[in-house]
Amino acid sequence: MKYNNFIWDFDGTLFDTYPAMVDGAWHALQDFGYVMDKKDIYHIMKKHSTSQLRKEKQLTEEEFTPLFHQYEAKSQEISRPFKETQEVLHTLKQQGGRHFILTHRLTSSTWALLETFDLAHLIDEVVGIDQDFPRKPDPAALNHLIHRFQLERGKTMMIGDRRLDIEAGINAGVTTCLYDIDHFLGNIPASYIIGNLKEIIDLV
Repeated sequence: MKYNNFIWDFDGTLFDTYPAMVDGAWHALQDFGYVMDKKDIYHIMKKHSTSQLRKEKQLTEEEFTPLFHQYEAKSQEISRPFKETQEVLHTLKQQGGRHFILTHRLTSSTWALLETFDLAHLIDEVVGIDQDFPRKPDPAALNHLIHRFQLERGKTMMIGDRRLDIEAGINAGVTTCLYDIDHFLGNIPASYIIGNLKEIIDLV
């Protein structure tokens, strides 16, 4: 295998969680008197981040984030893996690959979703936002995984659906792969760009 270490973003990469996230943000913003179209919320979250969304409304993390997570957890929108996720994780692991997740989601909620869909056994480690590493694109969390599990940078790939995932990978000196299903992200300097997760199998 050309690459045998795979560091995945979670939201919008392995799991289609944006419907619930957008719904959670929409409700949280309403509590502060802001009414936004859900499509506009999605574009900001996808092109930038949830932090960018609250900053544009001049809301602090302490004000917005707990409400956002609360509403997201209660959302009727179902968060589920993309249909290719299980096959890709399983196939790469069978070929000797190892899987890690680096996410701005809470570690516990990430493991809970993995358990719900019988994917947890395929993942070596999850690093969530509650582990107090700087947010992507800072490479600190990536470097933590690389050092802890003695990963060879030349055989490590960071896969994500946003610019900040790719920049984090570049900053950590690993290969990068952009999962782009929307085609509105602009020019992002990823090593590879794919529109279906199964394309990764051919890259390695």
